[in-house]
Amino acid sequence: MGAVHLGKIHLRWCDKCSVPVLEQESCSICSGSTRQVRITPPGDARPAFESDLVRIRALIDKQFGEGSGELAIPERVIVLLNKAPDIDRMDEVIVGGEVIGASRFSITTGDRFLCRPSGAAAIASHASRGWVIIDEVAAQAIRTKSASTLAVGVLSCDPDINVGDELLVLERDRTPVSVGVAKMSSCKMTEHKRGTAVKTRWIVQRSTLKIQPKEASWQDVVNANADVLSKRVTQAKEFITKVVRDNTLPIAVSYSGGKDSLATLLLVMEAGIRPKMIFVDTGLEFAETRKNVSDTAKRYALELIIESAGDSFWRNLDHFGPPAKDYRWCCKTCKLGPATQLITKNFPVGVLSFIGQRAYESQQRAEKSKVWRNPWTPNQLAASPIQKWTALHVWIYLFSKGAAYNPLYERGIERIGCFMCPATDMAELRISREISDEYARWQKYLEDYACAKGKSVPWIEKELWRWKRIPNSVVDELTPGDRELISASSPVPEAGPLELKSTSGYNPCVEGLSMEGIFSRPLPMERVANLLNIIGEVTTSPDGNIAEVSSITVFREGPVMIKARDEQELKKKAAGLREAVLRAVDCAGCGICVGRCEANALQLDGQVRIDVAKCTHCGACLGPCPAVRFKENDLDI
Repeated sequence: MGAVHLGKIHLRWCDKCSVPVLEQESCSICSGSTRQVRITPPGDARPAFESDLVRIRALIDKQFGEGSGELAIPERVIVLLNKAPDIDRMDEVIVGGEVIGASRFSITTGDRFLCRPSGAAAIASHASRGWVIIDEVAAQAIRTKSASTLAVGVLSCDPDINVGDELLVLERDRTPVSVGVAKMSSCKMTEHKRGTAVKTRWIVQRSTLKIQPKEASWQDVVNANADVLSKRVTQAKEFITKVVRDNTLPIAVSYSGGKDSLATLLLVMEAGIRPKMIFVDTGLEFAETRKNVSDTAKRYALELIIESAGDSFWRNLDHFGPPAKDYRWCCKTCKLGPATQLITKNFPVGVLSFIGQRAYESQQRAEKSKVWRNPWTPNQLAASPIQKWTALHVWIYLFSKGAAYNPLYERGIERIGCFMCPATDMAELRISREISDEYARWQKYLEDYACAKGKSVPWIEKELWRWKRIPNSVVDELTPGDRELISASSPVPEAGPLELKSTSGYNPCVEGLSMEGIFSRPLPMERVANLLNIIGEVTTSPDGNIAEVSSITVFREGPVMIKARDEQELKKKAAGLREAVLRAVDCAGCGICVGRCEANALQLDGQVRIDVAKCTHCGACLGPCPAVRFKENDLDI
């Protein structure tokens, strides 16, 4: 996946103190120079907690032999993780200011450690697994021509290599030459003298040095960043003071139980303000989050206002089905609705709400200003004093304050939110399953839903419920057998009245306006896709189960999604969708619309049909139609 640039990469390293330093070219401890750390954008690095280190060391041990993990990641050194774009989760592991490798989670194979040159240099001499010894000619070809390892150059190898394994390619003296992935088993490597044995990922030049990081603590990191932290805090306090001075609204901090909202709360208090804390309980929170919210309010003696969505999520599941990355109806029913109620009840004249939003979190947030209004909660003026902070800025600030952050971070949860949020990666959902008391209920619902809708086993096991339209990149990760299973049609009854349950408004999860809904029964997709040409040029999925036009997506099973720039555009698109679906389902074949089409694109054969080759998408046919005007159970879109 391509790199995502959301801002300047601020990560630097002081080799003398063996600590990360943000932004500045000198260390605040030793005054020595720092160097840029080369990491994948957006560069939102964070601390590796003990549970992370235990997991990654175990991965390295499993792949390269016991003891390799501690050689790559020694005890009592500062380690960072940098999330890189990937299908699920991939974290670059930074030790001594170098990326030694990446911990990657695959939905098919699970966790793997993808070694980099500096990591190979650290463990090559010790590795008892995942190694291949090659001759001098092969080593020269790899280093000078960036070649892969051919079987003819293999002298010996770990006898337990399987296709797809991550490998270290070594010279006779175990000097690392490259790291890569096995293209054949160990048996074939030694018996066959043709073909590629190891596909090269990274070349290890002789100049690559073994990293020797010094022991350091997070207090050392705080001290090394004292100057930049002081500057950032001063800027944040000045921003907060100005926003407060320019407005007369009551002041609150939107607190989620996460690190960013905690940092925002502390900054607001540092600016001399005693805000109210407001918390929207989605009904899907971790117990640790609810406790952190309560404890934080008590610790700082602040008034805490809570609005709960109650069991809204579970009640709406029967109507909408499982939420998905591309079908987030839950954001409106569990976040936006309660937030609006909280503000209306407690802040009738409006509220200035400081929010822990950062540009490095997403493209949508990177494009937002530091002060904004949500069109669907007009009484809320929002402001973020940490908009340009990276995650490491936030963590260093919290460490400097000795702040009591949510313990979920130390258990591997990277972003605090709903325990089964569809935006969560599969690696984190597995942790949620172990932590949340509610996950068993969610799992049971998925199993019942899968049974009723004819979903396959991989739909649950690979967490494919997280998408309505499964991305090609995800499908490519699946085994051929799993691909065949998920392509099977769902045996859903086609009868019954056609009704639509929908919710619309600002989507706080994706920062935009949208409508999500679901029809009460499957749609005749061939006709729906054809008549959607009234709105614009339609594209359909290869299996015909999905149709898209003008940011409107319709699924055969019934879900629909609309995205728009503003409320007026949203209503216009919804009206067009309504007409197309009603005409597709209930066309009486009266022919009224046929005469209005100057392009002669409408054909009547029992029911009206659009000749796509002739249709200009002008919308002239959107006039009187019995199916639309006189439908007894009108669709409320």
